[in-house]
Amino acid sequence: MRTSCVPLFSAVISIALMGNALGQAAIKARSFHPNELGSIPVLMYHAIGAHSSRGARYDKHGLNISPETLRKQLDMMYAANWYPVNMRDILTPTINVPLGKTPVVLTFDDARGTQFSYLPNGTMDPDCAVAILEEFHAKHPDWPLKASFYVLPRSKYNPTPFYQPGLETKKLNYLVQKGYEVANHSTSHRMMRTLNAEQLRWEMAECVRYVKSRAAGATMDTMALPGGSTPRTTELMNTLLNGTEGGTSYHNLCILRAWGDTTLPPAHKRFDIKEIKRIGSEPGYIEGWIKHLSSGEEKPFISDGDPNMITIPKSREKYLDTARTVGMKIVVWEDKTPKPAKPLEEEPKKHKKKKTKDS
Repeated sequence: MRTSCVPLFSAVISIALMGNALGQAAIKARSFHPNELGSIPVLMYHAIGAHSSRGARYDKHGLNISPETLRKQLDMMYAANWYPVNMRDILTPTINVPLGKTPVVLTFDDARGTQFSYLPNGTMDPDCAVAILEEFHAKHPDWPLKASFYVLPRSKYNPTPFYQPGLETKKLNYLVQKGYEVANHSTSHRMMRTLNAEQLRWEMAECVRYVKSRAAGATMDTMALPGGSTPRTTELMNTLLNGTEGGTSYHNLCILRAWGDTTLPPAHKRFDIKEIKRIGSEPGYIEGWIKHLSSGEEKPFISDGDPNMITIPKSREKYLDTARTVGMKIVVWEDKTPKPAKPLEEEPKKHKKKKTKDS
């Protein structure tokens, strides 16, 4: 169903639609300027407040940021009307986000210890990522507990997930039960460009085996490329999406890159499940993107509040993937002020020639 609208859901359209749900949604949404073809921020985090023998060392690549930096960024996201979702929640056009909100995905790579840590007394470390997210949720109940953790299993390549041997099963199940997403970051963290098809299948399947044997409810159906390194060919890239190895099958709904910018929504013609871009957390970068999207320089995704309806400005209509949105209600609103019509020029008056003596 497609409904075309004149500037900002005008009274003419509102009256015509008043008797149905679509009309009510359009009227309610008009002041928010919904744009469900806008950019979606997917943020990439690693360590939060990690220490070495020389104390905390925060690096220029954002691989280790301070707990206070994460808290500050959450405050900024909330003030900018961002709304957290899991990665797998934004892979179809039916994105379920409240009216006027911009979805944001917080991703955490490598299952590092500072992402989820318990103190010796059994309580959660208040400065680990999970505790910071839950502290923020307690302060703002309308900010749900959502984040996607791209984990590495214990192997000769990596330590126990979240670095506390004996607690990995408890932690993985905790994340699942709280509504976070637990997903695939490979098994060895080797660069994918160096691996063949057999190795890639093992990388995916072994991680699934490890996690599912400890947390059966983990979805494990999205994956993040280690270091952003891509397989050498399209065929090898497709191997990461589906396959079977050692009796274990895997299916990934999308592939996440690293150190990029915003990503496109699924209703956009250029959306590609193998090209989910992420914004890194190097100093000032996430803060800069929050300000950038808030300034209007780049148009962010703004929800109309109805997951079964796509609302977009007229200027973006050409980017709508009509095949992927079949059966959905589409509302298009006029975002450009029509140019005032030129006044009709009066026909010049004909002046009678004065008769002269010679005429």
